[in-house]
Amino acid sequence: MVTWNVFRIIADLSHAGSIFILLWAIHRNKSAEGISLLTQLLYGLVFIFRYLDLLFPSTYTGGTWHSIWNVCFKLFYLISSSYLVFLMMKVYPRTRERERAWKLALWSVVGSLVLAPISIWLFDRSDSNSSGYWFLEFCWAFSIILESVCVLPQLLLLRQTTVPTVIDSYYLLALGSYRAFYILNWIVRLSNKEPFYDWIAVVFSIVQTAFYVDFAWVYYSRQRVKLRNGGVIDSEDYGNSWLVNRVLNFRASRASTDEEQHLQDEEEGADGQSNHNRWGARGISIAADDTLESTSHNKAHRDSLDGFSGDEDETDDHRVNSSR
Repeated sequence: MVTWNVFRIIADLSHAGSIFILLWAIHRNKSAEGISLLTQLLYGLVFIFRYLDLLFPSTYTGGTWHSIWNVCFKLFYLISSSYLVFLMMKVYPRTRERERAWKLALWSVVGSLVLAPISIWLFDRSDSNSSGYWFLEFCWAFSIILESVCVLPQLLLLRQTTVPTVIDSYYLLALGSYRAFYILNWIVRLSNKEPFYDWIAVVFSIVQTAFYVDFAWVYYSRQRVKLRNGGVIDSEDYGNSWLVNRVLNFRASRASTDEEQHLQDEEEGADGQSNHNRWGARGISIAADDTLESTSHNKAHRDSLDGFSGDEDETDDHRVNSSR
């Protein structure tokens, strides 16, 4: 029987807490600005492939609090992931992701599919030699590998988002720490000489944690706009990164800049106005603010021209203003 410890419990609570924080932020701001739909879709794929054991009746007959704990969390991850995708696609406005992000997500899936059987062969978990369990083992390994890179589309989107987001430090801290606590859990289990076979999880959890630690350095070393209540990260900020900067190749800034300018030109109409709603940290439409500012400027310009029309126009303007 697997021995549980405090780090395992904290890790599960931290993971669930990150989802609660994200849901709360979306509903509070009435916006999903800055949240990567691709990352949430990848997480949904991870949970589906990892928790296939929920299809077997034996999963629900353990009778111990450990089995009840596991079943409740697995169901929560599946339901919350589906709900997040629904909110982002049907309810609240979100950031449109670029072609580069879609390619990154596709390569993440393909790479995980390729690495899964290789990892099983290299690390050879206890029951992987049984042909009856090989498919479940493959799905489990695929989910572990894919989860280690799920955050990459989100990090790419944070760099490309040009308005405040609903992503804050509490979400990033909770999401980034849960795998770190799992690593501590495995260290404790090994120190207790417990039989241990999850080496695939250990290796790729270290990779996943490395991405978050590397991004945390970028996050907390910023000297300008902080992400504490939503903010913007650019290529200069990622220049402080070692791992994320190399994986996402942010130094190829010229092509990225051309892509961003092309998208901005598509988003703006002939008059320079934005053609779609962009939402700030509290659901405030940035496009609407820009329109208001532009409208005020145009009105001031018209008023200066109307000043040459005489006292009669001034009286009319006074009458209109008094009726407001």
